[in-house]
Amino acid sequence: MRLPLGLRRALAVLLSIAVVTPVAMTRAAPDQADLETARDRLFELEKDFQLVSEEYNLVREDLVAIQAEMAETRLVVRAIEGRMAVKQASAVSVATELYKAGYAEMALESVLSAESLTEIEARLMYLKSTQTAQAKVFERLAVDQTLLEHNLDLLDVDRVKAIAAEARLSDLREEIEGKVENQKDEVADLNAAIERARRRAAAAAAAAAVTEPGIPLEPINIKPAPAPNERAQVAVDAALSQIGKPYQWGAAGPDSYDCSGLTMWAWAQAGVGLPHNSGAQYSATVRVAREDLASGDLVFFGNPIHHVGMYIGNGQMVEAPYSGQRVRVVSMNRSDYVGAGRPGV
Repeated sequence: MRLPLGLRRALAVLLSIAVVTPVAMTRAAPDQADLETARDRLFELEKDFQLVSEEYNLVREDLVAIQAEMAETRLVVRAIEGRMAVKQASAVSVATELYKAGYAEMALESVLSAESLTEIEARLMYLKSTQTAQAKVFERLAVDQTLLEHNLDLLDVDRVKAIAAEARLSDLREEIEGKVENQKDEVADLNAAIERARRRAAAAAAAAAVTEPGIPLEPINIKPAPAPNERAQVAVDAALSQIGKPYQWGAAGPDSYDCSGLTMWAWAQAGVGLPHNSGAQYSATVRVAREDLASGDLVFFGNPIHHVGMYIGNGQMVEAPYSGQRVRVVSMNRSDYVGAGRPGV
């Protein structure tokens, strides 16, 4: 049976990294090509997964907004229906009386029973004003009926949108769960291979006492810079407090996170609302030049955008990376960097 291309690549990487000769251990950067191959494959898997999971977040955000609109429209409909019920009861009551007695007969009886010219004029004016008032009631009922029909049409449109969003969420959920199942072993093997290569690089550098750089390591010492204001500092502290918690697609804390869920949760602790989607967070924040980055700013990656982290200074960011990993601090220097944004401005 021929293995899938992706699995053949991963096995090749694992085998090549696993075989290290004493000569290789003396190099400043052992297994560099193999490490880059493993990293590239992991990056490919990460992008493939995050594109789908971030679309899920966006569709879910849209569904929540549609449901909120529907709830508001239902309140408007109930208010209109209540107002119409009062007007209809009043109009029906008067119309019934006018129908039973006949308007002319009522006017004649009113006039004949009057005891003075002044009273006759007053009663005629009353009857006229009553008729005018009822005409206005019916006019307002017609306006309310039009408004009611408009809002009921809006509800119908939103129901169709909600059904479509729910169906898309179901499809995306199935796709994501399939990716998690299909990729978990390969992701775990690639991470293990990368970690072994890192350790060999560190050991080789120490043994050879060289000063030239070896295989780049993930930052070990977390060095957050002071945030420019209190709210940003709260967000940074909140994000850092979640280090070690697992990545979970679609999650926004407090026990697990995906990338945009972590940044949304952290900034929420500072009283700033953000959508649960990296692309939407990019749109919701003010652009910041790379040289002007400050702790608390969000940094975005991918085209289309599918990943976000929180900058904490000194070239580092805190992120919820991908399935199988945990919230961590890493370098923000990625080849797919697209820009930064500042929340709460």
